[in-house]
Order: sequence, then C-alpha cells, then structure tokens
Amino acid sequence: MGQSHQPNLQLLYNEVRLANLFQVVDELHTAASNGQLQDITTLSQAELVSWLNELAYTAQEAISEIKRDEPKSSHTPHLRLVK
Repeated sequence: MGQSHQPNLQLLYNEVRLANLFQVVDELHTAASNGQLQDITTLSQAELVSWLNELAYTAQEAISEIKRDEPKSSHTPHLRLVK
C-alpha cells in the first residue's frame, strides 16, 4: 500500500483562503437580501439554510476549540453590568 500525503495545514488555512470564504458567504447574504437567490444558485432555500447552519455550527465549534486552547493570560475578561 502506498503512503498517503498529508497536506501541511499551515499552508492551507491563511488570510487569503478565509477572506475567500467570507466573500462567498457575503455574496450569498447580498443575494438573499436582494431577493436574488435564484440568480446565484440552484440550491433550494432549505438546502441553503441547512448549509449555512452547518457552517455556523462548525465555525462556532472551531472558535470554542481555539479559545479552549488559548493561554489563560490571553482571555478577555467578561464584563457584566450590575444594577
């Protein structure tokens, strides 16, 4: 059996790729705001919502994992208003 090649993830996830992801979601948002989803995709609204829910969930989980691994000194304190 041949060895599989593991890509270097440091090279795959950088500002350019994340900016491209943001651009795709932003274009989708613009089309939804303008009532033009049918002009940019063949997916149904239910399919789009499902994909966006999956993206949002996965992004939130990634944020949680990243924050969990941060050193304690880099955490921003949570401020609460008290009456």
